[in-house]
Amino acid sequence: QLDLTLYADAAELTTEVIAQLLQSIEEGLAESARFDLALTGGTLGLAISKSLVEVLNQNLDDFAGLHIWWSDERFVESSSAERNALPFHGTLLNKNVVVHEVISSDAGSADAALKDYESLLSDVNLNLVILGLGPDGHVASIFPGRADLDNLNKVFLIEDSPKPPAVRISFTMAMINSAEKVWIVATGEGKAEAVTKIIEADLSIPASYVRGSH
Repeated sequence: QLDLTLYADAAELTTEVIAQLLQSIEEGLAESARFDLALTGGTLGLAISKSLVEVLNQNLDDFAGLHIWWSDERFVESSSAERNALPFHGTLLNKNVVVHEVISSDAGSADAALKDYESLLSDVNLNLVILGLGPDGHVASIFPGRADLDNLNKVFLIEDSPKPPAVRISFTMAMINSAEKVWIVATGEGKAEAVTKIIEADLSIPASYVRGSH
């Protein structure tokens, strides 16, 4: 079921995403004492991550049971500005929150990073995945022509990404669609065509294959 909401600008969208995200986390933790959240990269994704870290740090006694993942990560050094998890590096003070990162290039090989992330995710049921949207309709690091719907693994390694950096580790479409809920967030005129294709269920772009399990 597609639920489309429009906001005035990126700032308003980020504020509303954080508000709804906190409500979802609170409800999930109250129900099952654990909430698994997958964040995203990109300009908007990083803004959401930074805002989330601020809230988590303002409530140091709360959020026990919250686990944070990333739907894709660039296989670069841990200190790289291209790292999707960078907003959490040295800034998250809330010890109740468990952060699961993909191994960086300065800590191991890409194959080792893939196997480690796959292992960490082995028994995880994602409650919510937040995805950015590329102008070409890609989500996570699933680019056009690479949806690979038959891949039932949780993650995959991409070594020739059409957008740099070339090497990335990403959720598969099967992993994304196993989540209870999936939110796709996008801003700017450059994303308008991709959003229209999602609304029209145009299967020429990966984003149109995204489904939540609930």
